[in-house]
Amino acid sequence: MKKIAYLISKITFWGFLLFTLILIPLSLSSFLEYYFNWDIPFVEIVKREGLDFAKIKNIGVEFWINYTIILMWGTMIFYAIYFYTLQKFFKIFISENTFDKHAVKQLNLFFKLNFIPVIIGFVGILYRYFSLGYLKFDEPHFFVFIHLVVAFFLYFYQDLIKKGNTIQQENDLTI
Repeated sequence: MKKIAYLISKITFWGFLLFTLILIPLSLSSFLEYYFNWDIPFVEIVKREGLDFAKIKNIGVEFWINYTIILMWGTMIFYAIYFYTLQKFFKIFISENTFDKHAVKQLNLFFKLNFIPVIIGFVGILYRYFSLGYLKFDEPHFFVFIHLVVAFFLYFYQDLIKKGNTIQQENDLTI
């Protein structure tokens, strides 16, 4: 089961990386089509409700042509890094020595990485509340909540691995 989790996380990382490497150049080319009226394959400009959207054909991605593209790129790059770190985290479980310093470092990195969406989401909630005057729990906030729960469990697992590492070092010194 541990190897299956590692394999799934590795497949997810490579799939997400491939999707990111396809999406970023195509979304960049959508700006070229929009601003220079070039006809670029796989990209279509759609007007809806007075707003301009770019649609990437055959992928199912559609986005508003403005600053949201930068948010999309940042999200895609973050999750490529996130799934890479998740893959390294699951690799700890199948290694022979779980309680070593490398495992503690990988776990600490994955723990800290889970707080990036929490902080960004909290700033977004505050911005929405103070600029628009309302507070609403919607889908992006659910993802922030998931990252917070994962970080909570990682905190306890990180403490367990640190204690195991200390016992392992004491055991190695005894021998």
